[in-house]
Amino acid sequence: MSSDLIGVFGGSGFIGQHLVRALLNDGQRVRCTARAVSSSLENDFPADIWSVCNIKSPLDCNMALNGVNTVVQLISTSSPGMGNQHLEADITDNVLPHVSFIKNAIANGVKRYIFLSSGGTVYGQNHSTPSRETDLTCPISSHGLTKLMIEKYLEMHGVLDDLDFVILRISNPYGPGQKFNKGQGLIPALLQRHKQGLPIQIIGDGNAMRDYLYIDDTIDAIVRATKSVDAAKQIINIGAGQGRTILSVIDTIERQMDVSFRKEYVPSRPTDVAYNVLNIEKAEKILGWKPTTSFEVGLDLLLRTQKTI
Repeated sequence: MSSDLIGVFGGSGFIGQHLVRALLNDGQRVRCTARAVSSSLENDFPADIWSVCNIKSPLDCNMALNGVNTVVQLISTSSPGMGNQHLEADITDNVLPHVSFIKNAIANGVKRYIFLSSGGTVYGQNHSTPSRETDLTCPISSHGLTKLMIEKYLEMHGVLDDLDFVILRISNPYGPGQKFNKGQGLIPALLQRHKQGLPIQIIGDGNAMRDYLYIDDTIDAIVRATKSVDAAKQIINIGAGQGRTILSVIDTIERQMDVSFRKEYVPSRPTDVAYNVLNIEKAEKILGWKPTTSFEVGLDLLLRTQKTI
């Protein structure tokens, strides 16, 4: 087992639980934090790895960071689906606590800081080809803007404090255990409404294109980022590298479930972009990573795990 300690902040969420399992299976020492630790988490994971931590509490964070060599920061209280309804809260609940947390991590001697940013929102709408890390960032949603602001603070501390950060701009992860939460997650939203006997909702004309990445591929990229020397102070896109429209996602789910959804169209949101697909050449070059699970295979694994077919 590795002597280094990896702190997964936000370990109780969809990505967090998958990441913790992968790190433990890889023989890593892990400390997981959550605002509350449920009995199911303690049953599913070793109880001694969990720590209660509210990112708004510097004292909580200082205790949780003690002895941690690598931080994986997953915490976010906003989502693209919330639009721009809570601009002030996005600053007070996301940006300010993260700035304080970064300072706390530096003070505690954290060696590597991995931040999961949003490949789906930081680039904005002026892209018709897969977005590269060097492309203009012009978010039109508060969620994307807060992610970008935190990226900039990490870059600043990388210069001033020599903080070894890695920023992973993740596309749209999906897979077993994902829940429709805070208006985020097309696939769980479709499955949830179908299970409830409700018509699925198609935003706009259904032709908005997104980059969907299976959770195991997402986790593989994060684990590699904890180890890669070349990833230091880099911003790296993590996605499938190919786009799918909402309508094509629905069509694939219907075929694999052998159902025909009842459908209703709802107005598009002004904070949604029409096209967002990531160029992932840098991830392959620096991390030696590329996705290995096709959308059809990943969707089949999700549906079978959740016993929806």
